[in-house]
Amino acid sequence: MSRPEALTETAAEEPLLQVVSFRLHNEVYALDILYVQEIIRILPVTHVPLAADWIAGVINLRGQIIPLIRLASRLGLAVEPESRSTRFMIVRNREQSIGLVVDEVLEVLRLSSRELETPPSHLAHRDYLQAVSKQERGMVIVLDLQKVLLSPSSRHEALQEAL
Repeated sequence: MSRPEALTETAAEEPLLQVVSFRLHNEVYALDILYVQEIIRILPVTHVPLAADWIAGVINLRGQIIPLIRLASRLGLAVEPESRSTRFMIVRNREQSIGLVVDEVLEVLRLSSRELETPPSHLAHRDYLQAVSKQERGMVIVLDLQKVLLSPSSRHEALQEAL
């Protein structure tokens, strides 16, 4: 990650995407920082009967009931057991706050448009991806929050309405 004082005048004018990076199943992912409200340590979770397997349940955050998603499970990754570094990332999805369970929050990255690449077309679930970025420490996968949160049935209904 480059330091702000190292930016040249040209780079300073280039559009930047600020993201919060986090780890899921030994891979680095990121979300646009504009969606992230806060990052908290794990809280007690109330399980919701008959919910999808990627729904962890709900939490009570300062009197607000927030649905909690196991992001690894939602993305088809193995879910790692909770550890001291597990965090709940509270994000804002249009009118509702939603919690995402992540293995570890890493850092805020400033990605220039030059560093962002379109996800390869052969990836099965590339519609969940906004971009990929090659960084010094490896690849960072930037997720499209709206598409990650849209359930498959909602996606199907939206496609039907569009036809």
